[in-house]
Order: sequence, then C-alpha cells, then structure tokens
Amino acid sequence: MKRFKLNIGTKLFLLYFIVSSSLLWLFAQRTTFESAKSVMVEVSSLMSRVASQNNRDGEIDLETFETLIVNYLRSQRNTFDKNSPQKLENLAIYVTDKDGLLVLDSRGLTLGTDMRDANEVESALSGVTDSTSVITGTSSVGPKKARGVVIEYFLKSRFLNASNPIYGDNGEIIGTVVVVAPLIDLMDESYLLRFIFYIFVISLLFGFLGSYRISRNINRVHKYTSDLFSGEDVLMPDLNNQFNKLARTIKDARADVELKDDVEQYIDTLAHELRTPITGIQLTAENLLMPMSDSQRKRFVENILESNKHMDLLVNRLLDLSRIERREALKNVETLSIIEAVNTVLKAPSRVKTILDKELKIDIQINSHAKLKAERILLEQAIGNIVNNAIDFTPASGTITIKASQTNSAISIIVLDDGPGIPPQVINKLFTRFFSVTRPDTGVRGNGLGLRFVRKIMKLHGGEVSLQNRFIQQGAEARLRFPLNVR
Repeated sequence: MKRFKLNIGTKLFLLYFIVSSSLLWLFAQRTTFESAKSVMVEVSSLMSRVASQNNRDGEIDLETFETLIVNYLRSQRNTFDKNSPQKLENLAIYVTDKDGLLVLDSRGLTLGTDMRDANEVESALSGVTDSTSVITGTSSVGPKKARGVVIEYFLKSRFLNASNPIYGDNGEIIGTVVVVAPLIDLMDESYLLRFIFYIFVISLLFGFLGSYRISRNINRVHKYTSDLFSGEDVLMPDLNNQFNKLARTIKDARADVELKDDVEQYIDTLAHELRTPITGIQLTAENLLMPMSDSQRKRFVENILESNKHMDLLVNRLLDLSRIERREALKNVETLSIIEAVNTVLKAPSRVKTILDKELKIDIQINSHAKLKAERILLEQAIGNIVNNAIDFTPASGTITIKASQTNSAISIIVLDDGPGIPPQVINKLFTRFFSVTRPDTGVRGNGLGLRFVRKIMKLHGGEVSLQNRFIQQGAEARLRFPLNVR
C-alpha cells in the first residue's frame, strides 16, 4: 500500500491549526472562568453582608437569613435572563458556624456536618475574603439539565465555590457562607459553542493563508532552482526574507557549480582548440629543419604564423569573455551615434579584407541622427560579433543589411544576411558556450564564444540579443535591443 505523504504546507497548516486552536481555547476558558469567579464572589460577598447584618448576640439569625436565601434562590430560578452568559438558577448556598459545622444548606445536606475539611470553609474561617475554588465530583446542586455533548465533556461534574466570613457586631468571625454553582451554568454553553466555532473558522482561515503562502514560495523557489540549474537566465523571485535568503544561497551555489563547470570547459576547450595549431606548428618546424626552397620555407613560416594567430585569437576571446562575465555594471555610458559605431566596426582591417575578398555588399539603413546610450567599446564588440557572423555565413557576392528601429522604450540594431539561415535543430543552442555552427564557405567552426559574449554585453545594458531566420527570404536576422534609458 502506498504511504500517504503530506506536503510541508499542509503539515504547517495542521500544526498551526492545532496550536492556535488550543491557545484560543485556553484563552476562552480562562476568560469565562474569571468572569464566572467575579459573579460568584459578588454573590458570596452579598450573602456575607446579609448574614452579618442579621445576627443576635454573636449568633447568626438563621430563620431570617434562610427566608432571605429562599426568596433569593426562587427569584434566580424564576426570573433569570436567558441572554446572560451566567445563569444562577442552579445556585446553592450553605452556612457554617464559627466551628465549621453546617447550620444551613439549600441542598438539603445533613446539618451538623463538619465542613472544616473543605478549603473554602477553612479559608473563610481564617479571615480570607472572596476565596474561590473548583471541585470535581458528583453534586446534588440544582436540578439536572440537558447539556451539550461537547461542553459537558470538558466541564462535567465541576463546581465553583466562593466563600466569605460572616462577622458579628464586634467584627469577630461567627461563621462562613459558601455559594456553589456548576461551571457549566456559569460558563454559558451557547457562548462557548460560538467561541469554539469562531476559533475554528479563524484558525482555518489564517492556517490556510499561511500554508498557501509557504507552499507558493516553496514552489517558486523550486521552479527558480530548476530553471537556474537548467542554464536559463532567470531573475530571482520576490519572496519573503527567509525564502529570499534561500534563493540567494541557491543562486550562489549554482554560481559556484557553474564556475567549476566553466573551468573544466575552458580547460577542455583550450586543450582541444590548441591541439591542432600546436601540432601544426610542431610538424612545420620539423619540416623547416630539412633542406627546401625559399618558396616552401616561406609557406611553412606563413602556416606557423596562421596557427599562432588562431591560438592568439582563441586566448584573447576567452580572456574577454571571462572579464565581461565578471562585470556586474557598466562603467562609462555615453550617448553614441549608431551609424558611427557601425562604420567603426566595418572599417576594421580584417573585416574590410574579408568583405572585399567575398565581394559582399553592405547596405546600411540607419538615420544619421539615431543615437543610443551604451559603453562604446562594448557596443562596438557586440555589433562586431554579429557582423562577423553575417560575413561568415553570407555567400560570395551576397548582401548584408544593417538597420536600426526605435519604439517608445527601446532602440534596436538589426543585421540581416542572405546566407543559408539557422538550422532548426540548433536554434536553441546558439548561446551555449563553445557551441558553433560550421561555416558554409570553409567548413570550419568558430570558437563558440561570440554570441555568449554578446548576450552578456546586452545584459549589462539591460537589453537583449535575439537570432532567428528571416520570414520572407532566406537568411538570418540578428537583433540587438537596447533600452532607451541605460544606466
């Protein structure tokens, strides 16, 4: 049989519900008990004053006092207020003399019984006023009543006593008066039932809201963690303080893991990428030791220089990427002309040579007044990377179009080529470090660092980079989207 498991939100809800309901129940018990005590003390004090005023020669005038008690009890049983929380129709009163012997009892107990063993009698005879106590057990107090099952379970057979001394004319104690009533009468059943119901509803509501909030935060942290470790560039959700600390810890842990992976990938990539040119240099150098013509020697030297250039480019690109990924903010933001930045990129000697060799046409459709806020070097590097890709994938005699467009919130630089486009199976991998697509002209792959470098630059500017295939004609479209308000 499969074991039933509760999630943490449900467990916290149940725990909160049990604890809060228990505390509120105890509070209700205490509050109503204190109210009941005050009523009984008031009645006991009243009876004490009446008995003290009706004494003869240091003895209680039992006949007069009994008449007053009978009338009082009859009035309580016939005229009690049904809306009052405390009902005294089952109130009982008994009186002892100065020796603690029972001399009057509305319950009909045997007169002459020694009541000194009762704490309330002993306290009153010692001069303690307004003494109260709760006793548990059977009692003949009042008529039997039908009681609620829930309330009766907690309060059954419990009686509240209140006692006071009876004083003679000279202030001496000549007896005690004790009033007794069932707690269930003093702590109104309907009131307690309503209170229990309100406790249940309030605890249920707050428990549900608390568990929902905790469960929602846990689910958001879970989703954030999953997205984070899957390589997505996600923002940390806005949670409460404790969950924010957890999310930051997870983010830091992911950064540490990613750093370790990056180091391993850097080493693997360097080993792989440098192996080929190093091997070529070694073989070429060995050949240079052999007799050969000047033209052959020149060709071998050029091969060494080309391999050295490849290694230098790879190392510099890795260093640039490492530097940019450690940056958290821009340094020197300027208002720059877009067309000037594009022209600076296109005038780089290596690009000029490639454009001329492939007889490419560069179509610039940018207004001379178009400007944006950016860090100059980073802007030129971002444009340079996507222009390099366009040059690599555009066939000979093809056209590269560079344009700019602006909305109310952003300005975009768009580079279009008429190459073969992006294969559908790799479109989601383009920004993965070290991933590269084979160039159609040379069959050579790039180092797979350029687009990731561009994405980090755009992230620093609060923008984004996107690549997709063109809709109407063949080719790819790269878009750099900069917000108008770059800080």
